[in-house]
Amino acid sequence: MLHRVFRHVRVLLHVELTIAAARVRVTMHRSIFYALAGLIALFGIGMLNVAAFFAGEAHWGPVGAAVAVAVGDFFLALIVTGVALAVGPGADLDAAVELRQAALDGIDAELAASQEPLAWLSRAARNPIDTALPVVMIPLITAIVRGLRKNKKGAA
Repeated sequence: MLHRVFRHVRVLLHVELTIAAARVRVTMHRSIFYALAGLIALFGIGMLNVAAFFAGEAHWGPVGAAVAVAVGDFFLALIVTGVALAVGPGADLDAAVELRQAALDGIDAELAASQEPLAWLSRAARNPIDTALPVVMIPLITAIVRGLRKNKKGAA
């Protein structure tokens, strides 16, 4: 019985490690995409802004060209951020969560099954005299009855 509980605990620990690894992997991928979005925004401010500013300055003037370039950079950064948010954990996380629930259910079932054989231990811990009394009294009464029978046969 106890080995089955430990087996469930081992499965539970393995599943928890798998879930943690999947979550770390997702966080790492999202962080990479966030860093990429930041780099795009930085290079957009540094390189494309200059080129777009000079191209738009003739049509919209210096202020209009600067605003158009900034809006374009923020739009590109929002697209990359949206891609980062779309990265999901995948099917391995869903399977690991289901396996974790199965392991927890197995541990619950094993512990519930072990409660019945250990119920006497719980009663003995609460009131040891009530538990020990039948164990001691039955052999004692049997010995007294046998002793009385021998005395009757010896007296007759």
